[in-house]
Amino acid sequence: MLDGLKRRLYVLSFIDKFAPVYALFTLWFIDNGISITNLSIVFILWSILGLALEVPSGALADIVDRRVLIGAAFALRAAGIAIWLVSPSLPGLIVGAVLWSMHDALASGARQALIHDELDAIGEAHRYGVVMARIDQFSNFGFGGSTLLAAALIGLGASIEAVGWVNVAVAGASVALVLRLPDVRWLTTGDDASVPGGWWATLRAGSSAARRNPVLLRLMLMGSAIGGLMVVDEYVPLLARLNGASNASIPLIVFVVWLGLIAGGELAARHPDISSSTLASLMLGGTATMAVAIAIESPWALMAIGIGYAPVQAAWIIADARFQAAAPSATRATATSVRSLGVGVISAAAFLIVGLLAEGDDPTAGLHWIVGILALSAFALPATIPKRTLKLPSQPPSQ
Repeated sequence: MLDGLKRRLYVLSFIDKFAPVYALFTLWFIDNGISITNLSIVFILWSILGLALEVPSGALADIVDRRVLIGAAFALRAAGIAIWLVSPSLPGLIVGAVLWSMHDALASGARQALIHDELDAIGEAHRYGVVMARIDQFSNFGFGGSTLLAAALIGLGASIEAVGWVNVAVAGASVALVLRLPDVRWLTTGDDASVPGGWWATLRAGSSAARRNPVLLRLMLMGSAIGGLMVVDEYVPLLARLNGASNASIPLIVFVVWLGLIAGGELAARHPDISSSTLASLMLGGTATMAVAIAIESPWALMAIGIGYAPVQAAWIIADARFQAAAPSATRATATSVRSLGVGVISAAAFLIVGLLAEGDDPTAGLHWIVGILALSAFALPATIPKRTLKLPSQPPSQ
């Protein structure tokens, strides 16, 4: 049963991130007259809307079929991309971003909770950390494969717009695949797991879970910091173009950066109980590498950002696994969405920093600040991430 479930989850993760336009969509807007300042402002609006929807949507995911919710999220994202392609203007960018923000809010808390419950239903919840690391790897393989496809299509003379429509076509497969996962709603609707009172009670219970569980609170804060500061890759296509890369070579550079995420997933999968002090040391070395890669005025040097992203990705996966182990089962999606709310707040602040410090279309100054703050967060890892994934209390201790 485990092998069959893993295959479904891995295929879904691959298809979900098989998105060739990801490596090119910022260039699409720059080519259509959108400035980097406006782009950063839209990123901020994107984050703010996500903040407004994040926790309520997480509570919704604790009382409805999470498969349907995630399927709807995938459909909204496809619609947003289509609008970008039809209307590559500032209003089109905003509308598409609104739809994608709704996707992010609906899927973020529900996705991890659904995966945990799918494993729990077959008695394999203790494997969540390793399975999630592999899922993230397949997601990154999907992204990597799609960037190679984008490079090939651009090399053959296709436009960025044509690549985008390929993206929209593939998105429909994600909706179909997620709806084919087993229905495990009984895990959160049993007498010993349910939260009486419906949506509002679920929202309150999930939101207060971290306050009553110090371990969960620390993991929530660290996960918010790591996830919120992982925005450097958003600007890699722009940096590559500023440093002389062609449209055909930019997806290859992005691909190498994302190989770092795959490497980070491998580290988390092979060493799920790695010490937080070791992770902190790796993150410090990685952020130093990213800073140097951004400073060097060569598009190929940007590939070294992937080296920095590897330990950051590993820290994110391991923190998430230990977070899910500590979260109450009945309000897991809500608690995860509260953490995603923190990710959104920090992401919005990061985009604001980049936008304010941008020199024309050059985001280098702001990105150096983001990398520096990410390095500082590494010092907090030993105090926030517990030593083990599997030995956390699933409920706060009784008083």
